[in-house]
Amino acid sequence: MAGTNSLDMVIGTFLALLGAILGSGVSALAWRLPRGESWVRGRSHCTRCNRTLGPLDLVPVLSWLAARGRCRGCGERIGVRYPLIEASCAAWAVLAWGHLGPVTAYPLVLVWGCLLVALFVIDLDFQLLPDALTLPGTLLAVAATMLGPGPRHALLGMAVGAGYLWFFMWLWETLLKREGMGGGDVKLGAMFGALVGPVGAFVTISLAALGGSLVGGVLMATRRGDMRTALPFGAFLAPAAMIAYLWGDAWVAAYLGLLRR
Repeated sequence: MAGTNSLDMVIGTFLALLGAILGSGVSALAWRLPRGESWVRGRSHCTRCNRTLGPLDLVPVLSWLAARGRCRGCGERIGVRYPLIEASCAAWAVLAWGHLGPVTAYPLVLVWGCLLVALFVIDLDFQLLPDALTLPGTLLAVAATMLGPGPRHALLGMAVGAGYLWFFMWLWETLLKREGMGGGDVKLGAMFGALVGPVGAFVTISLAALGGSLVGGVLMATRRGDMRTALPFGAFLAPAAMIAYLWGDAWVAAYLGLLRR
């Protein structure tokens, strides 16, 4: 038993490090892609003094803590978002492993979650959900589902995720004569629906709608927004999809169990 616990700790530590490293790449991706820069070529650098970051500057989370959140060259403050992105991907790597275990689909699910983190950041900053992320993310989700629940799960999930969001977009534009969400949200619906399935897609959209309502309510209560304030819905959908993937089925089963009593 002690040996098993030690092995689990070693695996968890390795996966957390792997996730944090992927998170560093996600930070670069979220910064460069919407600005039209290549995230594959070119060295990471300070956005103020253009100083190229060295190996010690690129150690996930720890380098930010060691530098006290500032550039070693010019002293410019580095946002806390960067270690948070790395920590989020590290947590996803561990939680996804705990949910799946050592299966072939794990690497696909790992990258799928990291793409959702990137989409969350980009939509929060630019209200943009690039096809360059949602389309590969959908392919990863379909491939992972083929190794597990199968094509019916993926197709029904995509139909619910993308279809529901498309209907909401059409209804909003028809009734209110203005754009409520974009096509990127619909493509994101296909991306998460393919992996979480039809029930998970419904849970995802419900959680995102609840989160958006709460944030919108706070904005109106503090007079920083009103009914016409646009919120980046993808920034609610992305984390909701990750939550639904990990715990959605258990929540639905528990809820149905209560109804049968």
